[in-house]
Amino acid sequence: MYHSLQVLWVEAGMGRGWLQHCGTRAGTGLVGRYRGTYSIRAASWLQTGWVSHETGIWTFVATGDLPLMWIRDSAVQISVLIPRMARQPQLRAVVEGAIRAQAFYIMQDPYANGYEPEWRHPESRHKGDRTAGRGGWVGVRNYELDSGAYYLNLLWNYFLTPGLYRPDALISEPSTYDAANLLVDVWVREQRHNASSPYRFHELSNGGLGPLVDFTGAPRGWGAAPEAGAGSARGRAASAGSMTWSGFRPSDDASQYGFPIPANMYAYAGLARALELNKQVWQMPEFEAKVTRLMAEIKSGIEKHGVVEVGGGERVYAYEVDGKGASLTDFDDPNVPSLISVPMLGFPYDKEVYAATRRRLLDSKTNSPQDQAQGLRTLLKLQCGDGLMHESVHVDNTRQCTRKWFEWANALLVVSVERLLGYDCDDAAQAYHRGYSQDREKKDGGSSDANIYAPFHAHLQYDGVYQSKVADWAGMGHVIPIEGT
Repeated sequence: MYHSLQVLWVEAGMGRGWLQHCGTRAGTGLVGRYRGTYSIRAASWLQTGWVSHETGIWTFVATGDLPLMWIRDSAVQISVLIPRMARQPQLRAVVEGAIRAQAFYIMQDPYANGYEPEWRHPESRHKGDRTAGRGGWVGVRNYELDSGAYYLNLLWNYFLTPGLYRPDALISEPSTYDAANLLVDVWVREQRHNASSPYRFHELSNGGLGPLVDFTGAPRGWGAAPEAGAGSARGRAASAGSMTWSGFRPSDDASQYGFPIPANMYAYAGLARALELNKQVWQMPEFEAKVTRLMAEIKSGIEKHGVVEVGGGERVYAYEVDGKGASLTDFDDPNVPSLISVPMLGFPYDKEVYAATRRRLLDSKTNSPQDQAQGLRTLLKLQCGDGLMHESVHVDNTRQCTRKWFEWANALLVVSVERLLGYDCDDAAQAYHRGYSQDREKKDGGSSDANIYAPFHAHLQYDGVYQSKVADWAGMGHVIPIEGT
């Protein structure tokens, strides 16, 4: 039934003008001389797609120039809207529809992380796409543990929203629970990845299974996988103290050792929150039993294998381990979950070990208000002349970027500006919208009274199939030359 859903383009909450006014505030308080030159206009591009069955039952949240919905990205994108639902009820349908979409997608393929706005027959795809597991609803099939963790944590954040009437109604929907339950089953299976996993990806070694690890921790790595069996390397491969395996990192890079510590921490937090939802809403004894066991095993694995000794006898968290002695230290992912973000993840971490990890990864003088201000100045300077956030910026030319429209980064900029300045941009968004309407109508000979025109949220648009606003996207890594460079 979902293949014929309608689309609603969203331009609300984090819509047109929201960040633009916040950019002015940033210019006044932090950016100084960059005000005006590097105005923030990310909000004018934040138009995601709402795939609607009847009246907002399902929300398709596009990542931007890529017309796909990532579980991780969309969770961050709608997190900006969640605190505003109680006072802006029109946003509730956007958020709830996105949660339903995530649940639906996860049930189609829990190993995928990016999904299509409409069902596509696998035979209509290019051979390379089919080899990468794309087809049906699946747009990207890089199995990333943190993707499912974002879904579980999103459920909890929604459930705890202050002032929201009956949030348990959405949580109690069968698909919400079924997706959570399916994720837990996958994570349990991936504790014994080499022996039990059905997941294969063409870019990974060993026939798509990923690098095998023997009992010495040495990668067995890049040849054909041996036959599975009780005595084989595949059958005996380490389970890393019962952590759960991930094929890729949040950055989409393939895992080197298979057991990322930050992602396992975030999965633990998601499980803990799902366990609480089960107590309050689902009340499924089988779910409680397997989640409780999985949490204990992941925690034990992190404590046993995730803390490693480095030079000088200092104990730090590794980024990735194989469970048999090999580890990746002095490394972190620029996304969340990461080692730096450990205190935000909801895992009962060792504060001394984290402090040592942080010292090893960061300069000891970071995180002062001055550093935060400088960080915001840098972000505004790295907008490639169009006032938007991008995926990457050329190291020698800050006016050349990749990903012209990248919603995840734009949403995070909203969070950064509001958190750093302590400023709520809702009223500013409405004021900007009224001014925008007034200017538009003046050109057409209309009234100069902006208050008579349709309000901000009326610009939510129904019907049609989602299409990227950027028609000239040319693939990941495509450099966008900015005019005048």
